Amino acid sequence: MFYRFLSKLATQDRLEAFPVPRPGSDAKERWGVGLIHYERKFTPTPGVFQQLGVNFFQAPLLSDRPIIACLRFHQGKEVEPIPDLWGVGGYLFISERAKTVIESIDTMEHEYFPVQLLNHKEEPVAPEQAYYWFNERRFLTITPSNRVATAAELGFYPIPKEEDFMARVKDSPTLREQLGQVPLWRHCIADIDQRHLKARTVLYLNQNLIDAFHIKGINGMDLYSEKYGKGEESLCAI
Repeated sequence: MFYRFLSKLATQDRLEAFPVPRPGSDAKERWGVGLIHYERKFTPTPGVFQQLGVNFFQAPLLSDRPIIACLRFHQGKEVEPIPDLWGVGGYLFISERAKTVIESIDTMEHEYFPVQLLNHKEEPVAPEQAYYWFNERRFLTITPSNRVATAAELGFYPIPKEEDFMARVKDSPTLREQLGQVPLWRHCIADIDQRHLKARTVLYLNQNLIDAFHIKGINGMDLYSEKYGKGEESLCAI
């Protein structure tokens, strides 16, 4: 068994904080990476486990370039509690507490770039703990099944392109067990030009990491409080 996480808190009626340029920066300055260009540089990492139609990739490090990450709250939203792990605009953001847990469980070198939080006037906001843009570097490509999985059997509403490879996962207990050995990963389909922006904020985590999160009181990581994620939680067991 493993888990599927998709943040539901960074939406217009909730947290409402979005990536923005650095205050006072040139209009052409941007932070992060051109995602499709970046994904073309993924390195295959065979031998993690042998499963036909499953390929592992490692994303390149970005530490050789300056990363300036800013998030701006809409008016009044800067006083709302920030979850330890959330995603918006195709990016993942993570707290210092969650970062510490991941580093204690996962041996892969992921990257964490400090984030400057701003209010609606672009003035700095001081959070209770540091936050980072989380460059999770482990990706899997799982060949789609010849059917699609429904929300009823998954327990959540899949995003586009997720329902086909998830059908294969559901139909293969061996694959599901092996995926449960991987601490943290994201999925990408083979056709890079068809990749879905929202998929970049979907994380899959194993039981060891979820247990460690719960021990440390990481918030936003409880199971769905209502079937298909209609409640406030963002985590579903697979």
